[in-house]
Amino acid sequence: MNASHGDESIVDTISGVANAKGTPSAKEVLKNGTFMLLFAAQLTQNIGAAVSWLALQFFIFKLTNSPGKMGILSIVFFLPYVLFTPFAGVLVDRFDQRKIMLYSNMLSFLASVGYIIVYVLRESFVVIINVNGLNMASVRYILLLLYILTFINSSAASIFFPARSAYTRLIVKKKNLLIANSIGSTVFQVATIIGYVLAGVIANRSYLGSFIFDAATFAFSMTMMFFIILVGKKPPEVKRPEEATFRAQAKGVYDDLVIGFKTIRGAPKISYMLIVFAFTIFSFSTFNVLFIVILQGEMGLTESWYGILQAVMGVSGIIMSLTLMGIGRIKRKIAMLNIALIGATLFLYFFAFARTALSIGILLFIFGVVLSTINVSAPTLIQEQIPYEKQGRVFGTQQLFQGIARLVGMGIVSLVAEVVLPKYIILVAAGILTIVMIWGMIYSNRGEVAKPDYIDDVKEPEFSIGKAEEIWDTTQPNTAKYD
Repeated sequence: MNASHGDESIVDTISGVANAKGTPSAKEVLKNGTFMLLFAAQLTQNIGAAVSWLALQFFIFKLTNSPGKMGILSIVFFLPYVLFTPFAGVLVDRFDQRKIMLYSNMLSFLASVGYIIVYVLRESFVVIINVNGLNMASVRYILLLLYILTFINSSAASIFFPARSAYTRLIVKKKNLLIANSIGSTVFQVATIIGYVLAGVIANRSYLGSFIFDAATFAFSMTMMFFIILVGKKPPEVKRPEEATFRAQAKGVYDDLVIGFKTIRGAPKISYMLIVFAFTIFSFSTFNVLFIVILQGEMGLTESWYGILQAVMGVSGIIMSLTLMGIGRIKRKIAMLNIALIGATLFLYFFAFARTALSIGILLFIFGVVLSTINVSAPTLIQEQIPYEKQGRVFGTQQLFQGIARLVGMGIVSLVAEVVLPKYIILVAAGILTIVMIWGMIYSNRGEVAKPDYIDDVKEPEFSIGKAEEIWDTTQPNTAKYD
Protein backbone atom coordinates (compact mmCIF):
# COMPACT_ATOMS: atom_id res chain seq x y z
CA MET A 1 0.00 0.00 0.00
CA ASN A 2 1.22 3.50 -0.81
CA ALA A 3 0.56 6.93 0.58
CA SER A 4 1.70 10.51 0.59
CA HIS A 5 1.32 13.44 2.96
CA GLY A 6 1.40 16.66 1.05
CA ASP A 7 4.40 16.44 -1.24
CA GLU A 8 6.20 13.79 0.75
CA SER A 9 5.76 10.10 0.06
CA ILE A 10 5.36 7.57 2.81
CA VAL A 11 5.96 4.17 1.33
CA ASP A 12 5.98 0.67 2.72
CA THR A 13 9.14 -1.30 2.18
CA ILE A 14 9.50 -4.07 -0.35
CA SER A 15 11.44 -6.98 1.14
CA GLY A 16 12.92 -4.72 3.78
CA VAL A 17 14.20 -2.13 1.28
CA ALA A 18 13.01 1.47 1.55
CA ASN A 19 12.32 3.96 -1.22
CA ALA A 20 14.02 7.31 -0.49
CA LYS A 21 14.36 9.15 -3.78
CA GLY A 22 16.04 12.52 -4.11
CA THR A 23 19.24 14.11 -2.87
CA PRO A 24 19.42 14.68 0.91
CA SER A 25 19.64 18.36 1.82
CA ALA A 26 20.72 19.76 5.19
CA LYS A 27 19.57 23.20 4.01
CA GLU A 28 15.99 21.95 3.62
CA VAL A 29 16.02 20.58 7.16
CA LEU A 30 17.51 23.74 8.69
CA LYS A 31 14.93 25.91 6.86
CA ASN A 32 12.09 23.78 8.27
CA GLY A 33 10.60 26.12 10.90
CA THR A 34 8.66 23.45 12.78
CA PHE A 35 11.66 21.16 12.97
CA MET A 36 13.82 23.99 14.32
CA LEU A 37 11.25 24.75 17.03
CA LEU A 38 11.36 21.08 18.00
CA PHE A 39 15.16 21.33 17.86
CA ALA A 40 15.14 24.25 20.32
CA ALA A 41 12.72 22.50 22.68
CA GLN A 42 14.74 19.30 22.65
CA LEU A 43 18.04 21.10 23.20
CA THR A 44 16.89 23.06 26.23
CA GLN A 45 15.09 20.19 27.94
CA ASN A 46 18.08 17.87 27.39
CA ILE A 47 20.40 20.42 28.98
CA GLY A 48 18.05 20.82 31.93
CA ALA A 49 17.67 17.07 32.32
CA ALA A 50 21.46 16.64 32.36
CA VAL A 51 21.84 19.30 35.05
CA SER A 52 19.14 17.87 37.31
CA TRP A 53 20.15 14.23 36.77
CA LEU A 54 23.75 14.82 37.85
CA ALA A 55 22.60 16.77 40.89
CA LEU A 56 20.09 14.06 41.78
CA GLN A 57 22.66 11.25 41.53
CA PHE A 58 25.30 13.02 43.60
CA PHE A 59 22.72 14.21 46.13
CA ILE A 60 21.42 10.68 46.71
CA PHE A 61 24.91 9.16 46.82
CA LYS A 62 26.01 11.73 49.42
CA LEU A 63 22.88 11.05 51.45
CA THR A 64 23.31 7.26 51.42
CA ASN A 65 26.82 6.34 50.19
CA SER A 66 25.13 3.22 48.81
CA PRO A 67 25.58 1.69 45.32
CA GLY A 68 22.34 -0.18 45.92
CA LYS A 69 20.39 3.07 46.39
CA MET A 70 21.96 4.40 43.20
CA GLY A 71 20.80 1.26 41.45
CA ILE A 72 17.27 1.77 42.74
CA LEU A 73 17.34 5.34 41.40
CA SER A 74 18.31 4.06 37.96
CA ILE A 75 15.61 1.39 38.08
CA VAL A 76 12.98 3.96 39.05
CA PHE A 77 14.15 6.21 36.23
CA PHE A 78 13.88 3.53 33.55
CA LEU A 79 10.80 1.68 34.86
CA PRO A 80 8.30 3.90 32.96
CA TYR A 81 9.97 2.88 29.70
CA VAL A 82 8.68 -0.63 30.41
CA LEU A 83 5.31 0.30 31.86
CA PHE A 84 4.18 3.12 29.59
CA THR A 85 6.00 3.33 26.27
CA PRO A 86 3.99 0.59 24.52
CA PHE A 87 0.78 2.43 25.45
CA ALA A 88 2.44 5.76 24.64
CA GLY A 89 3.06 4.40 21.16
CA VAL A 90 -0.65 3.64 20.78
CA LEU A 91 -1.51 7.19 21.91
CA VAL A 92 1.00 8.65 19.45
CA ASP A 93 -0.62 6.81 16.56
CA ARG A 94 -4.11 7.87 17.66
CA PHE A 95 -3.77 11.51 18.75
CA ASP A 96 -2.02 14.77 17.93
CA GLN A 97 1.67 14.24 18.64
CA ARG A 98 2.21 17.98 19.20
CA LYS A 99 -0.20 18.03 22.15
CA ILE A 100 1.27 14.82 23.55
CA MET A 101 4.72 16.45 23.60
CA LEU A 102 3.28 19.56 25.27
CA TYR A 103 1.55 17.58 28.03
CA SER A 104 4.74 15.57 28.54
CA ASN A 105 6.74 18.76 29.08
CA MET A 106 4.15 20.05 31.53
CA LEU A 107 4.49 16.87 33.59
CA SER A 108 8.29 17.13 33.57
CA PHE A 109 8.06 20.76 34.67
CA LEU A 110 5.91 19.80 37.65
CA ALA A 111 8.39 17.07 38.62
CA SER A 112 11.24 19.60 38.44
CA VAL A 113 9.34 21.94 40.75
CA GLY A 114 8.89 18.94 43.06
CA TYR A 115 12.68 18.46 43.25
CA ILE A 116 12.98 22.09 44.35
CA ILE A 117 10.38 21.67 47.08
CA VAL A 118 11.92 18.45 48.44
CA TYR A 119 15.42 19.93 48.51
CA VAL A 120 14.34 23.14 50.24
CA LEU A 121 12.33 21.22 52.86
CA ARG A 122 14.72 18.25 53.14
CA GLU A 123 15.40 18.80 56.85
CA SER A 124 11.68 18.44 57.50
CA PHE A 125 11.65 14.98 55.91
CA VAL A 126 14.48 13.55 58.03
CA VAL A 127 13.13 11.12 60.67
CA ILE A 128 14.71 9.52 63.73
CA ILE A 129 14.70 5.72 63.79
CA ASN A 130 15.95 3.26 66.42
CA VAL A 131 18.58 0.78 65.23
CA ASN A 132 19.86 -1.70 67.82
CA GLY A 133 18.97 0.70 70.62
CA LEU A 134 20.58 3.71 68.95
CA ASN A 135 18.64 6.69 67.60
CA MET A 136 19.73 7.52 64.06
CA ALA A 137 18.64 10.08 61.46
CA SER A 138 17.03 8.47 58.41
CA VAL A 139 16.56 9.99 54.97
CA ARG A 140 14.08 7.33 53.85
CA TYR A 141 11.28 9.83 53.15
CA ILE A 142 13.56 12.12 51.18
CA LEU A 143 14.57 9.13 49.05
CA LEU A 144 10.97 8.05 48.62
CA LEU A 145 9.88 11.49 47.41
CA LEU A 146 12.86 11.79 45.05
CA TYR A 147 12.12 8.34 43.63
CA ILE A 148 8.47 9.28 43.05
CA LEU A 149 9.39 12.54 41.32
CA THR A 150 11.99 10.73 39.20
CA PHE A 151 9.32 8.21 38.19
CA ILE A 152 6.97 11.03 37.15
CA ASN A 153 9.69 12.84 35.23
CA SER A 154 10.76 9.68 33.43
CA SER A 155 7.13 8.77 32.65
CA ALA A 156 6.78 12.07 30.84
CA ALA A 157 9.99 11.44 28.90
CA SER A 158 8.83 7.95 27.91
CA ILE A 159 5.78 9.53 26.27
CA PHE A 160 7.75 12.35 24.65
CA PHE A 161 10.20 10.09 22.79
CA PRO A 162 7.81 8.16 20.50
CA ALA A 163 5.77 11.33 19.89
CA ARG A 164 8.87 13.29 18.85
CA SER A 165 10.18 10.49 16.62
CA ALA A 166 6.85 9.99 14.83
CA TYR A 167 6.24 13.73 14.41
CA THR A 168 9.73 14.17 12.95
CA ARG A 169 8.80 11.68 10.26
CA LEU A 170 5.71 13.76 9.45
CA ILE A 171 7.51 17.10 9.06
CA VAL A 172 10.76 15.89 7.44
CA LYS A 173 11.05 14.35 3.99
CA LYS A 174 12.15 10.73 3.91
CA LYS A 175 15.32 11.57 1.96
CA ASN A 176 16.35 13.93 4.78
CA LEU A 177 15.69 11.62 7.73
CA LEU A 178 19.33 10.73 8.35
CA ILE A 179 20.21 14.43 8.35
CA ALA A 180 17.34 15.26 10.71
CA ASN A 181 18.32 12.47 13.09
CA SER A 182 21.97 13.57 12.87
CA ILE A 183 20.83 17.03 13.97
CA GLY A 184 18.82 15.40 16.75
CA SER A 185 21.88 13.45 17.86
CA THR A 186 23.93 16.65 17.72
CA VAL A 187 21.33 18.25 20.00
CA PHE A 188 21.82 15.41 22.46
CA GLN A 189 25.60 15.71 22.33
CA VAL A 190 25.58 19.52 22.65
CA ALA A 191 23.25 19.09 25.61
CA THR A 192 25.69 16.55 27.03
CA ILE A 193 28.56 19.03 26.77
CA ILE A 194 26.70 22.13 27.93
CA GLY A 195 24.45 20.28 30.35
CA TYR A 196 27.06 18.28 32.20
CA VAL A 197 29.61 21.10 32.32
CA LEU A 198 26.90 23.36 33.73
CA ALA A 199 25.73 20.50 35.94
CA GLY A 200 29.17 20.11 37.48
CA VAL A 201 29.59 23.84 38.05
CA ILE A 202 26.08 24.39 39.42
CA ALA A 203 26.04 21.21 41.54
CA ASN A 204 29.35 22.18 43.15
CA ARG A 205 27.69 25.36 44.35
CA SER A 206 24.14 24.23 45.02
CA TYR A 207 21.91 21.30 44.11
CA LEU A 208 19.01 23.72 44.49
CA GLY A 209 20.36 25.78 41.62
CA SER A 210 20.47 22.63 39.47
CA PHE A 211 16.81 21.87 40.09
CA ILE A 212 15.73 25.48 39.47
CA PHE A 213 17.67 25.50 36.20
CA ASP A 214 15.94 22.27 35.14
CA ALA A 215 12.48 23.71 35.79
CA ALA A 216 13.35 26.81 33.75
CA THR A 217 14.42 24.74 30.73
CA PHE A 218 11.18 22.79 30.74
CA ALA A 219 9.24 26.06 30.93
CA PHE A 220 11.07 27.19 27.77
CA SER A 221 10.45 23.84 26.08
CA MET A 222 6.73 24.13 26.82
CA THR A 223 6.74 27.52 25.12
CA MET A 224 8.27 25.98 22.00
CA MET A 225 5.60 23.29 22.04
CA PHE A 226 2.88 25.97 22.09
CA PHE A 227 4.42 27.53 18.97
CA ILE A 228 4.55 24.13 17.26
CA ILE A 229 0.84 23.65 17.95
CA LEU A 230 0.16 27.08 16.44
CA VAL A 231 2.31 26.84 13.30
CA GLY A 232 3.38 23.20 12.96
CA LYS A 233 1.88 20.68 10.57
CA LYS A 234 -1.14 18.98 12.08
CA PRO A 235 -1.06 15.17 11.99
CA PRO A 236 -3.82 13.56 9.85
CA GLU A 237 -7.02 12.92 11.75
CA VAL A 238 -7.46 9.30 12.73
CA LYS A 239 -10.88 7.80 12.13
CA ARG A 240 -11.46 4.87 14.47
CA PRO A 241 -14.37 2.55 15.16
CA GLU A 242 -16.55 3.61 18.08
CA GLU A 243 -15.48 2.07 21.38
CA ALA A 244 -18.45 2.72 23.62
CA THR A 245 -17.46 0.48 26.52
CA PHE A 246 -14.29 0.19 28.56
CA ARG A 247 -13.92 -3.39 27.36
CA ALA A 248 -14.06 -2.25 23.74
CA GLN A 249 -11.50 0.48 24.43
CA ALA A 250 -9.19 -2.00 26.15
CA LYS A 251 -9.53 -4.39 23.21
CA GLY A 252 -8.71 -1.54 20.82
CA VAL A 253 -5.53 -0.74 22.74
CA TYR A 254 -4.60 -4.43 22.86
CA ASP A 255 -5.14 -4.78 19.10
CA ASP A 256 -2.93 -1.76 18.48
CA LEU A 257 -0.18 -3.22 20.67
CA VAL A 258 -0.37 -6.49 18.73
CA ILE A 259 -0.03 -4.53 15.50
CA GLY A 260 3.18 -2.99 16.82
CA PHE A 261 4.67 -6.39 17.67
CA LYS A 262 3.61 -7.91 14.34
CA THR A 263 5.01 -4.95 12.43
CA ILE A 264 8.39 -5.44 14.08
CA ARG A 265 8.29 -9.19 13.51
CA GLY A 266 7.60 -8.56 9.84
CA ALA A 267 10.61 -6.24 9.51
CA PRO A 268 13.75 -8.40 9.90
CA LYS A 269 16.14 -5.47 10.18
CA ILE A 270 14.11 -3.87 12.95
CA SER A 271 13.73 -7.19 14.78
CA TYR A 272 17.47 -7.82 14.63
CA MET A 273 18.25 -4.30 15.79
CA LEU A 274 15.93 -4.51 18.80
CA ILE A 275 17.29 -7.90 19.91
CA VAL A 276 20.90 -6.70 19.73
CA PHE A 277 20.05 -3.42 21.45
CA ALA A 278 18.25 -5.21 24.27
CA PHE A 279 21.34 -7.27 25.10
CA THR A 280 23.60 -4.24 24.67
CA ILE A 281 21.53 -2.19 27.09
CA PHE A 282 21.38 -5.14 29.51
CA SER A 283 25.19 -5.25 29.52
CA PHE A 284 25.56 -1.47 29.80
CA SER A 285 23.38 -1.35 32.89
CA THR A 286 26.66 -1.98 34.72
CA PHE A 287 27.99 1.33 33.40
CA ASN A 288 24.79 3.20 34.26
CA VAL A 289 24.78 2.01 37.87
CA LEU A 290 28.51 1.97 38.61
CA PHE A 291 29.84 5.06 36.83
CA ILE A 292 29.20 7.45 39.73
CA VAL A 293 30.30 4.78 42.21
CA ILE A 294 33.65 4.40 40.42
CA LEU A 295 34.23 8.12 39.93
CA GLN A 296 33.38 9.21 43.44
CA GLY A 297 33.72 6.03 45.51
CA GLU A 298 36.92 4.57 43.99
CA MET A 299 38.60 7.60 42.37
CA GLY A 300 37.36 10.43 44.61
CA LEU A 301 36.44 12.70 41.68
CA THR A 302 34.00 15.58 42.17
CA GLU A 303 30.87 16.63 40.30
CA SER A 304 32.96 18.91 38.07
CA TRP A 305 35.04 15.96 36.84
CA TYR A 306 31.85 14.08 36.03
CA GLY A 307 30.69 17.00 33.93
CA ILE A 308 34.04 17.29 32.13
CA LEU A 309 34.16 13.58 31.27
CA GLN A 310 30.58 13.62 29.98
CA ALA A 311 31.46 16.68 27.89
CA VAL A 312 34.35 14.77 26.30
CA MET A 313 31.88 12.14 25.18
CA GLY A 314 29.64 14.87 23.80
CA VAL A 315 32.44 16.39 21.70
CA SER A 316 33.15 13.13 19.88
CA GLY A 317 29.42 12.55 19.48
CA ILE A 318 29.01 15.90 17.75
CA ILE A 319 31.90 15.14 15.41
CA MET A 320 30.31 11.82 14.46
CA SER A 321 26.82 13.32 14.07
CA LEU A 322 28.14 16.05 11.77
CA THR A 323 30.02 13.41 9.79
CA LEU A 324 26.84 11.39 9.30
CA MET A 325 24.98 14.58 8.39
CA GLY A 326 27.56 15.24 5.68
CA ILE A 327 27.16 11.70 4.34
CA GLY A 328 23.40 12.25 4.15
CA ARG A 329 22.50 8.64 3.40
CA ILE A 330 23.78 5.31 4.67
CA LYS A 331 22.90 2.32 2.50
CA ARG A 332 23.61 -0.35 5.12
CA LYS A 333 22.69 0.93 8.57
CA ILE A 334 22.79 -2.56 10.11
CA ALA A 335 26.50 -2.71 9.23
CA MET A 336 26.99 0.67 10.95
CA LEU A 337 25.18 -0.62 14.03
CA ASN A 338 27.34 -3.76 14.07
CA ILE A 339 30.47 -1.60 14.08
CA ALA A 340 29.00 0.34 16.99
CA LEU A 341 28.35 -2.96 18.79
CA ILE A 342 32.02 -3.91 18.46
CA GLY A 343 33.00 -0.51 19.84
CA ALA A 344 30.62 -0.86 22.79
CA THR A 345 32.03 -4.30 23.65
CA LEU A 346 35.62 -3.09 23.61
CA PHE A 347 34.61 -0.07 25.69
CA LEU A 348 33.34 -2.29 28.52
CA TYR A 349 36.51 -4.39 28.59
CA PHE A 350 38.75 -1.34 28.89
CA PHE A 351 36.41 0.49 31.28
CA ALA A 352 36.62 -2.41 33.74
CA PHE A 353 40.26 -1.50 34.43
CA ALA A 354 40.41 2.26 33.70
CA ARG A 355 40.89 4.19 36.92
CA THR A 356 42.46 7.47 35.85
CA ALA A 357 40.67 10.56 34.57
CA LEU A 358 42.74 10.49 31.36
CA SER A 359 42.00 6.85 30.51
CA ILE A 360 38.29 7.24 31.22
CA GLY A 361 38.26 10.45 29.18
CA ILE A 362 39.78 8.64 26.17
CA LEU A 363 37.27 5.80 26.51
CA LEU A 364 34.33 8.19 26.73
CA PHE A 365 35.57 10.07 23.66
CA ILE A 366 35.47 6.79 21.71
CA PHE A 367 32.13 5.85 23.23
CA GLY A 368 30.66 9.17 22.10
CA VAL A 369 31.26 8.05 18.51
CA VAL A 370 29.57 4.72 19.22
CA LEU A 371 26.58 6.35 20.89
CA SER A 372 26.11 8.89 18.12
CA THR A 373 26.21 6.16 15.46
CA ILE A 374 23.42 4.32 17.29
CA ASN A 375 21.34 7.43 17.99
CA VAL A 376 21.37 8.44 14.31
CA SER A 377 21.16 5.08 12.52
CA ALA A 378 18.56 3.32 14.67
CA PRO A 379 15.64 5.81 14.49
CA THR A 380 16.38 6.49 10.82
CA LEU A 381 16.07 2.79 10.07
CA ILE A 382 12.69 2.62 11.82
CA GLN A 383 11.42 5.79 10.14
CA GLU A 384 12.42 4.48 6.72
CA GLN A 385 11.25 0.88 7.12
CA ILE A 386 7.98 1.34 9.05
CA PRO A 387 4.84 3.07 7.66
CA TYR A 388 4.16 6.41 9.36
CA GLU A 389 0.82 5.40 10.92
CA LYS A 390 2.52 2.54 12.81
CA GLN A 391 5.70 4.27 13.91
CA GLY A 392 4.44 5.36 17.32
CA ARG A 393 3.73 1.75 18.25
CA VAL A 394 7.05 0.55 16.90
CA PHE A 395 9.02 3.22 18.75
CA GLY A 396 7.01 2.37 21.87
CA THR A 397 7.79 -1.33 21.49
CA GLN A 398 11.44 -0.47 20.98
CA GLN A 399 11.46 1.36 24.30
CA LEU A 400 9.67 -1.58 25.95
CA PHE A 401 12.37 -4.05 24.84
CA GLN A 402 15.14 -1.73 25.92
CA GLY A 403 13.41 -0.82 29.17
CA ILE A 404 12.99 -4.46 30.24
CA ALA A 405 16.63 -5.21 29.42
CA ARG A 406 17.79 -2.14 31.34
CA LEU A 407 15.66 -2.86 34.41
CA VAL A 408 16.71 -6.50 34.62
CA GLY A 409 20.35 -5.55 34.22
CA MET A 410 20.19 -2.77 36.79
CA GLY A 411 18.32 -4.98 39.23
CA ILE A 412 21.06 -7.60 39.04
CA VAL A 413 23.85 -5.03 39.29
CA SER A 414 22.19 -3.30 42.26
CA LEU A 415 22.05 -6.61 44.14
CA VAL A 416 25.61 -7.73 43.48
CA ALA A 417 27.31 -4.31 43.61
CA GLU A 418 27.22 -4.31 47.40
CA VAL A 419 29.44 -7.44 47.58
CA VAL A 420 31.32 -7.67 44.24
CA LEU A 421 33.93 -5.20 42.96
CA PRO A 422 32.75 -3.08 39.99
CA LYS A 423 35.47 -4.30 37.62
CA TYR A 424 34.36 -7.93 37.90
CA ILE A 425 30.72 -7.00 37.25
CA ILE A 426 31.75 -5.00 34.19
CA LEU A 427 33.90 -7.87 32.85
CA VAL A 428 30.97 -10.28 33.07
CA ALA A 429 28.80 -7.77 31.17
CA ALA A 430 31.53 -7.43 28.51
CA GLY A 431 31.62 -11.22 28.14
CA ILE A 432 27.85 -11.35 27.55
CA LEU A 433 28.12 -8.60 24.95
CA THR A 434 30.94 -10.48 23.21
CA ILE A 435 28.67 -13.48 22.68
CA VAL A 436 25.93 -11.22 21.30
CA MET A 437 28.44 -9.50 19.02
CA ILE A 438 29.65 -12.79 17.51
CA TRP A 439 26.07 -14.00 16.95
CA GLY A 440 25.12 -10.66 15.43
CA MET A 441 27.97 -10.68 12.93
CA ILE A 442 26.92 -14.11 11.70
CA TYR A 443 23.16 -13.54 11.63
CA SER A 444 23.20 -10.09 10.04
CA ASN A 445 25.03 -11.33 6.97
CA ARG A 446 22.15 -13.55 5.89
CA GLY A 447 18.72 -13.08 4.33
CA GLU A 448 16.70 -9.88 4.50
CA VAL A 449 18.93 -8.30 7.13
CA ALA A 450 21.89 -8.30 4.77
CA LYS A 451 20.06 -6.39 2.01
CA PRO A 452 20.83 -2.70 1.35
CA ASP A 453 18.36 -0.21 2.82
CA TYR A 454 17.28 1.55 -0.37
CA ILE A 455 15.32 0.31 -3.34
CA ASP A 456 17.66 1.97 -5.84
CA ASP A 457 20.39 -0.43 -4.73
CA VAL A 458 18.54 -3.62 -5.67
CA LYS A 459 16.39 -4.77 -8.56
CA GLU A 460 12.81 -4.71 -7.29
CA PRO A 461 9.51 -4.41 -9.15
CA GLU A 462 8.40 -0.84 -9.73
CA PHE A 463 5.31 0.47 -8.01
CA SER A 464 3.32 3.67 -8.05
CA ILE A 465 2.87 6.18 -5.26
CA GLY A 466 -0.64 7.46 -4.81
CA LYS A 467 -2.22 10.16 -2.69
CA ALA A 468 -3.39 9.38 0.82
CA GLU A 469 -6.78 10.41 2.12
CA GLU A 470 -6.76 13.24 4.65
CA ILE A 471 -8.36 10.90 7.20
CA TRP A 472 -6.86 7.50 7.92
CA ASP A 473 -9.56 4.87 8.06
CA THR A 474 -9.00 2.51 10.95
CA THR A 475 -12.51 1.17 11.12
CA GLN A 476 -11.05 -1.93 9.58
CA PRO A 477 -8.55 -3.72 11.84
CA ASN A 478 -5.62 -1.33 12.16
CA THR A 479 -5.30 -0.33 8.55
CA ALA A 480 -4.95 3.09 6.97
CA LYS A 481 -6.85 4.11 3.83
CA TYR A 482 -4.51 4.20 0.85
CA ASP A 483 -4.87 4.11 -2.89
